[in-house]
Amino acid sequence: MFKIFLIGITIGLVLSGCGAGGGGSSENNVTKFVSKFKYIPQEINDSIAIRFLNKATFGATSNSIKELKEKGVERWLDEQLNMSYDNNIYLKKMILMAKQTEPDRYPNSLNEYLADNDIVFNKKVASFYSSRYRLSSWFDVALTSKKQLRYKTAYALSQIIVESDFEPVFKRRAEALARYFDILAENSFSNYQKLLEDISFNSGMGVFLTYNGNKKVYLNDANVSVYPDENYARELMQLFSIGLNKLNLDGTPKKDKNGNLIPTYTQTDVNEISRVFTGWDLKRSWSDYWSHPKDIYGLIDSKTGDFTHSLEFTSKYHDFGEKHILGEKIEAGLSGEEDIKKVISIIMKQPSVAPYISKNLIMRLTKSNPSPAYVKRVAEVFQNTNGNLKEVIRAIFTDEEFWNDLKNSKLEKFKEPLIAYTQFLRTFNAKPLEFWYFCKDSAKTDCIKIKNTYLFNDTREYLNQGAGLAPTVFNFYDNSYIPNDTYFKNNNFVAPELQIQTDSMLISFSNKFYDIMYVWEKNYMLEKSYRLADGTKKYYKTIHDILEDAPNMDWRKSYFMYIGRDKFILNMDKEYELVEKIVDGDSNGDFENLKDYRETNESILDNKIAKALINHLNNKLNTTSLSDQEKDLIIKQIVKNGIYNKYSSYSKKAQIFRNLILPMVRIIVTSENYMTE
Repeated sequence: MFKIFLIGITIGLVLSGCGAGGGGSSENNVTKFVSKFKYIPQEINDSIAIRFLNKATFGATSNSIKELKEKGVERWLDEQLNMSYDNNIYLKKMILMAKQTEPDRYPNSLNEYLADNDIVFNKKVASFYSSRYRLSSWFDVALTSKKQLRYKTAYALSQIIVESDFEPVFKRRAEALARYFDILAENSFSNYQKLLEDISFNSGMGVFLTYNGNKKVYLNDANVSVYPDENYARELMQLFSIGLNKLNLDGTPKKDKNGNLIPTYTQTDVNEISRVFTGWDLKRSWSDYWSHPKDIYGLIDSKTGDFTHSLEFTSKYHDFGEKHILGEKIEAGLSGEEDIKKVISIIMKQPSVAPYISKNLIMRLTKSNPSPAYVKRVAEVFQNTNGNLKEVIRAIFTDEEFWNDLKNSKLEKFKEPLIAYTQFLRTFNAKPLEFWYFCKDSAKTDCIKIKNTYLFNDTREYLNQGAGLAPTVFNFYDNSYIPNDTYFKNNNFVAPELQIQTDSMLISFSNKFYDIMYVWEKNYMLEKSYRLADGTKKYYKTIHDILEDAPNMDWRKSYFMYIGRDKFILNMDKEYELVEKIVDGDSNGDFENLKDYRETNESILDNKIAKALINHLNNKLNTTSLSDQEKDLIIKQIVKNGIYNKYSSYSKKAQIFRNLILPMVRIIVTSENYMTE
């Protein structure tokens, strides 16, 4: 049994174990629907709805749970799969944020920056803030878009077809990654061949996997033959399409008559494909700092090139000769674009594409150890539809094995830390602040109000991962990773996400939850004083007043004025209301009847409050997976020091948050009950 130890509590849970609890909503709250799949239940309770949505979206919310139960799974899937694509949504949000924070440096309109012209976004600026703008746009989409299945699929694809800020130039030209995610999102429900084509013309991928500036074989000044770079040619096959070894349709490896694995490609195939990817480099690759009046082929610099549009072709550097790839011939004389489309067409014919991509998507979305039968059923859909990802995603989320897992409360996957984080933020309705300050100098004297905009910084310090932040083209973790634990070893079970869940990461993860709840929960923000620069303390009646007065605060103003701190607001109204209804029978916010825990029988009330809250949070956060024993352990941990002390300088509401709500939420979201799905 694999255990995670956090906050003084150990809650053990087997990854593939059965029945972790069965709660959910009552019959009266369940909407019946008729499914053509007999194994999909006609009555969806909260537990199943939350677990389904936590896999199909960036986190279940009260509204999405209600919607799924009303519409039913198939109608919900149909609507999600047929929602139109928001063109360049990541790039647009990034540009708009940059224009807000640095209007003098980004004076052109959104449409001018998006157009395929010489007004290139961020080229002259190459802002070190661009990574923050790009990450904030990603979180904005993940937290607010109604097209959750599309963008969750795009994120899954980003871990198969990897592009990341491991490329140094992207630290200042992060729009490359925004455009990359737009390509993934645009193609999430299209044909996989089109996705491979579009990503092969992507400027960011050209730089990341080093075929930008690739040339046909030539003699250098030392009279030595220089051959085309092979990086993308190799990864296009190994990671993006067919894998290293041939597969049966069920994802199991094919073997020759001697029992050996059969490679999917040879070094010759790599060499030949590298010839295809010659003659391509960034558009508008000239630099204002160079004397050359026109572009310089293959130039990569933080202030050169256009990362928001596709690569451009220069014929004199392209190899137009005949090529032989994976047993097929590409005739000589094709255009550069035709060459690329032809090689991708050849790759898509390979039998291993369907099981390789299907299993990867299953592992990223629903289950770490799918049975060969599950893989085969999805791969058959991939194969029969020529890689139609819309139908592949539908097959993954309507498969019988997946639904048996949901109905039997089997936990088949560890959550990625990033997904656990987005689920927490969506659960507690994280919204942008009304405004915050962007300051250009350390003295915080030259500041601009940034309105209704999220701010997120690099998540690797507390999650060991982030969207577009993989350390290599091989993603954050190895799909074949087996933890050093007898349960996983004996069953030959993989748990890729555990590879990045180190002890230090889990501690940082826990501390992050504490920090964001302590700083950004909207009720608690109004229940604590803020020390001003003159040394006095001040309480505020509204969040608006706090934000408005931020420049007059002492060190706390950094929360509202420093770009290095994430900015959003959380809402735990439901948790406060639940507690007060037990204490007062109402929810007017005064907690009139809450007494000092040391007075007679108040420990009984504390336990009653804690029990009600943990049952509420168990359903809201954990889909009822906590056992009674685990609940009792948490309650004992929480109430041992009491919920309210009349001699404290904190108000009743503040003490309820500090002594009850915050620690209970923190314990649950950092337990493996929450970190599995």
